[in-house]
This record gives sequence, C-alpha cells and structure tokens, in this order.
Amino acid sequence: MKPSHMLSQEVLADNRSRQAREALKQLAPAEQIEQLCNLEAMAQVGAWSKSLKPDRVVAYAMADSEFSGTNFIAKGAAIHSEQDWYRLQFKCQLTPDKEKVVAFEFLMGDAIPRDIWAEHDLPDEDGPSD
Repeated sequence: MKPSHMLSQEVLADNRSRQAREALKQLAPAEQIEQLCNLEAMAQVGAWSKSLKPDRVVAYAMADSEFSGTNFIAKGAAIHSEQDWYRLQFKCQLTPDKEKVVAFEFLMGDAIPRDIWAEHDLPDEDGPSD
C-alpha cells in the first residue's frame, strides 16, 4: 500500500498531541525519526483498515530496522491493535531535515502468534499489570 497523503503531521498538530510533540523533542535524532515513522505507520494502517485500531508499533520486533539517508526501513515491524500484534513492513521517507514524513509505503501481514511475543519483546498488554 502506498498512500498519497501523509498523516503524521496532522496527528501531531492536533491539540491532544501536545505531550507527544514535547516527548519527540526530548529524544535523540535517530529515536525521533523512528517514532515519527511509527506514528505515520499507525495513522496509515488505521486509515487503511477500519477493523484495526493501532496503538503501538515496534519497528525492530522481527528484524532490525535500517536508516539510510532520509529513509527509515522496517522490514520486521509489529503493530499492536486491540489484543493482537501483527506483522508489518514499511518504508518511511523524510524531508532532508528529517522532521516530516514525505512518503510512506507499507505491507500489512498476519497476526503474530501469541506464543512468540515474548521472544520478540512484544508486551502482552492485556495481562495483569505489575
């Protein structure tokens, strides 16, 4: 899927995202890029599928993510929606100052079996809290 309209800036511009905007500023540059691309991934998957309600992305869950120039590539990402984690691949292209997403494409995969969540550090957010 290759959406033509980027959504992360709209999400961040929303008044409800004030804390997210502040948190992004506190991160190291590489972390800012990853989180911005994760935000774009959640927004795009949510817009693409009315049945999924993404609330978290782990870009490096199933394979290391890569950063090259203005491209962030996550071939082994996982996206959380309600009570499941799903496989996700995405490529996120940023502006030269690396502050905005200008292109994004993704491939949604199957649900990740619950019995391998722990080995990929995917939290079971429905379990008892500590």
